[in-house]
Amino acid sequence: MTDFLAPYSGPWSPRLAAHLLRRAGFGGSPADVAAAAGSGMDSAVDRLINFKSDSYPSAPNGDISYPVGPGTQLDPGAIKQRTRSTVLTELWWLNRCLLTTNPLQEKMVYFWHNHFTSAINQNGVQPQDMVDQLNLFKQMAFANFGDLTHAVTRSTAMLLYLNNAENRKQHPNENYARELMELFTMGVGNYSEDDVRESARAFTGYSIDRQTRQFAFYPRAHDYGSKTFLSRSGDFDGDDVINTILQQPVTARFLATKFIKNFVYDRDIEPGLVDAVAGRFRATNYDVRDLMNTLLRSSVFYSSKAYRGLVKSPLEVVVGAHKMLGASAVEPAALGALIGMGQNPLVPPNVAGWPGGSLWLNTGTMLARINYCNRLVLYKAGSGMTLAAGTSMSASSMGDMADMTDAQKLTPQISPPTDWIAGTSTQDPNSVANRVVDLAVQGDLTGQQLNMIVNYLSTDAVGNFVQLNGENIDEKVRGAMSLAMALPAYQLA
Repeated sequence: MTDFLAPYSGPWSPRLAAHLLRRAGFGGSPADVAAAAGSGMDSAVDRLINFKSDSYPSAPNGDISYPVGPGTQLDPGAIKQRTRSTVLTELWWLNRCLLTTNPLQEKMVYFWHNHFTSAINQNGVQPQDMVDQLNLFKQMAFANFGDLTHAVTRSTAMLLYLNNAENRKQHPNENYARELMELFTMGVGNYSEDDVRESARAFTGYSIDRQTRQFAFYPRAHDYGSKTFLSRSGDFDGDDVINTILQQPVTARFLATKFIKNFVYDRDIEPGLVDAVAGRFRATNYDVRDLMNTLLRSSVFYSSKAYRGLVKSPLEVVVGAHKMLGASAVEPAALGALIGMGQNPLVPPNVAGWPGGSLWLNTGTMLARINYCNRLVLYKAGSGMTLAAGTSMSASSMGDMADMTDAQKLTPQISPPTDWIAGTSTQDPNSVANRVVDLAVQGDLTGQQLNMIVNYLSTDAVGNFVQLNGENIDEKVRGAMSLAMALPAYQLA
């Protein structure tokens, strides 16, 4: 019988270090990969698991409120402020993903955001509500899953997004109760419509104070009558419903599958692997830190099936590219590029979240990925080039953002291409090509693909041989990196 969760004891390498950083974060800089490779697996995982305090701002720098109410939907000033508030919030989070000193913590924020789904500017969810929820996910990234579920139930963004703020004894709203079971804890087929109706009654009165926009319980709106839920009866409230759900064996299996699909692989998942992960999760009373610590050290995590066994999300493509290229900030044009790739930050397509996997890739989104990475790599300050071209964010919208803070400039802040190939012979195309592909895909390419990059470095536009030198090295390294980032392996986590 395969022991999927047995600690990995094989050889450690830069390839596996980079694999760990992609899955337990958004990738890493060359220095990050080298440090993880040099420290060994256990020390590398320790560094990720043990969060440190950080000084990143807990909210965007700027006013993220906007007018609401009659007439504001068509008012140009209100529309501009709403757009600005949204962009500031999205950039604040993207830059937190890039600059965090705790990449796994922020990867868990992304995971929870796509699990307990809410969307900015929908159903009354304002930017500050989303900021508060993202901060909750950060604070409770490794919290007990039950504690997190209770907390999310009381978050303003969730109460508004799934309409529980409107759930009253006289007119129960079933949206949150249904999605709690279907998408957040148990999965389809493990509850009845009666369970939905009864649990909705239990959540009546769970709402928000319209003045403070914080959770408030209204006793007069709560149904105190007896309820029967999952074959148990009593005067249940919402917390009782959550606690009953956590006692169901199917809950651990549902969540185990979700963790496997997001951190290990998402195809042909063995029942034995689900059993092992679910058993561990339930035995520790849903201890998320223990589960992630176990997964990131396990033999299955470093298996050939897991290695590059997931498709990168657009967010992982964009943030990972910035990390790899030594960027100090994510620019607003990245937001439009992300939309073109199929992912609008903080706006999942529905309550089920982004489906992910191979659905991220089609002809249009693949072209959007390649084009954005190409423009990012080729961007030169002062060249007049703008990354907004080819994205869904108009030039006028970009112009409206001109008063942003230094961390949100309109241009990417990437390091010089010579930094990408530090330590190589800059006159040797083979040395430069190998360094570039090591950085971008850890050497995961075919000989033909490598020869294509060597040939690019060795020739001009019409095929004549050229020597790498101080005049062309910048352009050539940028072009080689663009080719490497267009490789199939680069699209895989």
